[in-house]
Amino acid sequence: MHVSKKINLYGGIVWVFLFFILVPMKLIIQYPIVLIGYIYTLFILLVNYLLIGNKIDNLEEQDFKDVYKVGSFINTKAFQISTAIFALSVSAKNIFKIEFNKYILLFIIYTLIFGVGIVLPSYFVSNQQNNNTTLINRSLIRLRNVSISYSIGFMISGFMIILQKLLESLYS
Repeated sequence: MHVSKKINLYGGIVWVFLFFILVPMKLIIQYPIVLIGYIYTLFILLVNYLLIGNKIDNLEEQDFKDVYKVGSFINTKAFQISTAIFALSVSAKNIFKIEFNKYILLFIIYTLIFGVGIVLPSYFVSNQQNNNTTLINRSLIRLRNVSISYSIGFMISGFMIILQKLLESLYS
């Protein structure tokens, strides 16, 4: 099995446990809609796993044509996720009670940890100039993809919990 496929496979296995370790069961029972973020992340990782292929024969493939540009693209996505989650926090702050905002803050923190908190430091160990480290750089890109997938899962969970709360207030 190719390294890229393994990274996505292991990322999915870790996610199965990580979500339930980090998100309190009380929160999942009270707001079961957060599981959409959990399932969505598994879907992203499964699609990545299925579409990567077993072997990369052509280094002109878009993902590996310019490792630096791909890394920059992932970095940009991490900041877009961070921006979205901060917009969520600002809007939730004025609408909901402090007790509920604690739940949202949990997802904001997890989104930032797995978004910019892991993606940006991985650039410190990347070596874009040395051709001997191409496999390492490709693996780091895949690890960044997995981390961004986790971040998206927590972001979607945060969005879903707010959606459920809004719908409850609309229809009660």
